Amino acid sequence: MKSVEIEWRRLVQDSATCERCGDTGALLEQLVEWLNAECRPRGIEVKLETVALGPGRIAESNQVRIDGQLLEQLQPQIIVGQNDCASCGELLGHPQDCPTIGVGDEIHEVPPAWLIRQAVCRSAGCC
Repeated sequence: MKSVEIEWRRLVQDSATCERCGDTGALLEQLVEWLNAECRPRGIEVKLETVALGPGRIAESNQVRIDGQLLEQLQPQIIVGQNDCASCGELLGHPQDCPTIGVGDEIHEVPPAWLIRQAVCRSAGCC
């Protein structure tokens, strides 16, 4: 069986993560379940790996990689930006900007499921 790996990186401070990363984690867990229901019958398994980051690597926080490539490399319509993340600021004790994903006129703090699904489907060739 062929596999596609989704790697998700998130800030972890004192065993906690920010709300934005928490929302992304919940979305990815459900998306992987849906993708496996769709792709396993075609011989493809989607796996999720979570990478915990310390404060020194916050620029990588909430990144999604598919088979080693950043989501924004696989989806050229994405524009990566930043905005204030109050939850990370609370965890770290100082104001903190975190990555956002822009698609058209919309800015997303949590990567949209449809963007991730498209990238996985391209990588796997199953959808």
